Amino acid sequence: MATTPTTRVTALARRMRVDIDTATYPASQYQQLIGIEELKLIEELRTESDETYEDDGAAREAVTGYNWRIEAKIKHSTNAAGTSIDSVHAFLRNRFNAAKASNVASAEFGVRWYDRNGLAGDSFEGRAYVKAWPHDGGGTGALDTVSVVIQGQGPLTPITNPAASAVPAVTGLNPAGGPTAGGNLVNIYGSKFTGVTGATGVKFGANNATNYTLVSDTHIVATAPAGAAGTVQVTVTTPGGTSPNAPADDYTYA
Repeated sequence: MATTPTTRVTALARRMRVDIDTATYPASQYQQLIGIEELKLIEELRTESDETYEDDGAAREAVTGYNWRIEAKIKHSTNAAGTSIDSVHAFLRNRFNAAKASNVASAEFGVRWYDRNGLAGDSFEGRAYVKAWPHDGGGTGALDTVSVVIQGQGPLTPITNPAASAVPAVTGLNPAGGPTAGGNLVNIYGSKFTGVTGATGVKFGANNATNYTLVSDTHIVATAPAGAAGTVQVTVTTPGGTSPNAPADDYTYA
């Protein structure tokens, strides 16, 4: 007799990807929110009564705006080594704590969602804060899950689906500079990094990175090579192409 699967992921959670911007505004470093089991992407109109005497008591409403939010049940995950909480999960928890301790504006961050297969439509981004971070209950051996609510702040803006192109993109560096002698570790954030291989896969200007590790499709850790004083472009090359030049990929040797 077949057994019932113990892990269930909703169809929307499988189809849609959610990225969190972990950089300090206006810089941008989108990283994937992993471990999503259930997902609700909610947009709702805000209304007020607009009935008149001629409506004979029947209700009529006028739209005064809209609200949006993300409700997700996530597996509270650790890093690959199991030594610390996943960095994006830790970021969201810290932002929830910041919202409790001070005003919401200081705890805002960027968030975006899109079809992971590259389909057009339903691709949006906006600013938000963590409104709820409840740990779900459960019996002995139950998964450690959190039903997080990410509440939109301000407008929700349509974007081009980042998964629509196979070309990688670099959206942030940390740190964005280092010594001319090189040797320091640089976190490279972006998208479509899977498939990067070879000595020329990651370059700092004309020079190959001393070495690099593909952490995920959106994260590479590279050792900067030596370079002359000044600013160079960090590029990532995969079978899909080479990341285009953008202000976010500038690395300064000093």
